[in-house]
Amino acid sequence: MSNIPDDKIREIRERAPILEVVSDYVSLRKSGANYQGLCPFHGEKTPSFNVNPARGIFHCFGCGVGGNAITFVMKMEGLSFPEAVKFLGKRVGVEIEDRPVTAAEKRRQDEREELYGIMDLAARLYREALERNEEAGAARRYLETRGVDRETSEAYRLGFAPDRWDYLSRHLQHRKVSMDLAERLGLVRRREGGGYFDIFRNRLLFAITDIHGRTIGFGGRVLDDSLPKYINSPESPIYHKSDVLFGVHLAKGALREQGSAIIVEGYFDHLALYQAGVRNVVATCGTALTEGHVKLLRRYAGKAYTLFDADSAGRKATVRAIDLFLAENFPAHVVELTQGEDPDSFVKKEGADIFRTRLAKARPAFDFLFRDLLGQVDAGTVEGKLKVANELAPRLAKLANPIERELYVKEIARVLGIDVRSLLRASGGAAGSRPDPLPRPTAERRPRGAGPEEMLLALMARSAEVADRVRRGEAAGLFRPELAPVADAILERHSRRVEIDWGELLELVASPEEKGRIAAFLVNDDHLADVDVHKAFDQCRQALERGSLKRLKDLARELAAADSDTPRYRELLAEIEALRNRKSQLS
Repeated sequence: MSNIPDDKIREIRERAPILEVVSDYVSLRKSGANYQGLCPFHGEKTPSFNVNPARGIFHCFGCGVGGNAITFVMKMEGLSFPEAVKFLGKRVGVEIEDRPVTAAEKRRQDEREELYGIMDLAARLYREALERNEEAGAARRYLETRGVDRETSEAYRLGFAPDRWDYLSRHLQHRKVSMDLAERLGLVRRREGGGYFDIFRNRLLFAITDIHGRTIGFGGRVLDDSLPKYINSPESPIYHKSDVLFGVHLAKGALREQGSAIIVEGYFDHLALYQAGVRNVVATCGTALTEGHVKLLRRYAGKAYTLFDADSAGRKATVRAIDLFLAENFPAHVVELTQGEDPDSFVKKEGADIFRTRLAKARPAFDFLFRDLLGQVDAGTVEGKLKVANELAPRLAKLANPIERELYVKEIARVLGIDVRSLLRASGGAAGSRPDPLPRPTAERRPRGAGPEEMLLALMARSAEVADRVRRGEAAGLFRPELAPVADAILERHSRRVEIDWGELLELVASPEEKGRIAAFLVNDDHLADVDVHKAFDQCRQALERGSLKRLKDLARELAAADSDTPRYRELLAEIEALRNRKSQLS
């Protein structure tokens, strides 16, 4: 899998507890021996995602994914196994000697690090300009009038781009920075006659960062009434607007603690709330809310509050966001402000306490949509009733909770004075078009998709007696080749009478699907507490015999129809022979 020494991998796992790793992405709450939260890998309303800190593993009973801290980082960050190990190693201060990489890999790694370095240098230069440059006097006064103190300015890494064509270009060239890369980042542009000029000029700059706090882009605001008021960095190899929310690095701790995210549209809206002590807030970066944004929020919070301007544009943005939340099955509420207000002006005028009161009165997203529609049309006319019903029917079908859906259907039908059954038919039936949410995992619930082999692994890990029966050869052909290393590892640890490292066991499984099935047993095997392990062993063995017999019959039928000169014919013969040997060992 990698040439990283096993002892290094073990040290990293020990120094990077899975609970701390996962909590950087998912809002978790204690539930018995486990911690539970909404799975970051699929949409759900009821928590199915479990973390067992004692065993160092996680499993989602909804989508079936499971593994250890390294597996989680691989899936969450889109990394390979060695990359995830190094990612965690850097986090906990464990140095890993790099394996020789290919020339292409080295170029990609170096270029990506260089891009981050250029953005960091630009952020420092713009920050220095805001603090020390005489030309930034107007920008500093502007921040004072907006009530932005120095501490907030520093936290947000606010900067200033002087009103010059070559302020940044000159500094970058002086430091031998690749101007081609600076252009790819949207910092400069090539002149027709040669050379480069700056994109950001005479603007207050907001540093846009990723979840790790690295600068990946800028939002630039003018200091007067000229247009465009804002310009933002373009997409780049390190900045993808649909996956980035402004301020998430500052907010992620508060998002986890409070379990909710407040979404605003403007940079100054974000700053105002932050200064008022409201820290679980993020902002879109000049774009509409996207599916990627919702997936990012799922890592840290279980629900969202939209807080957009109280004007027509803000209303349209709210409706678009509601449709997205419904499609992604993400709980959301709408905070309503006084007409003409925005979050910045409201919190400065009314204060944080009044704002929190308004937050507590936020309407559920669907309810807001319904009431807003009633305010837009004359629901006393046939045309108005049809418009409201036609607007709401497809959205009703997206409500995952059948009880919530039924209650809204009845309320809408009552208000509009229409037949409930007609509205139900229009919205896809009484049960809607979405499946009911998965039930909350319990100690009694059995893992989905796991077979007798996974069950036996769990029994072996839990019971030394079962492990002894396997060791004595009572089921020599018990496990498929991909599971045999796990069984061997369990036996080896029992023989040495050392504690089983559950996270390490999962690293022996190559298949993500198989890894998830085993994790389902290991993350919470309380359902095995009162099981007669010897009886369960015998039942698993019998199930394997039946499975082998059925598989033999299926292969025999395929063999009878296959051409004896084909490679598939020889493969079938080999598989049948292996199954017969295994069946004889089980019998």
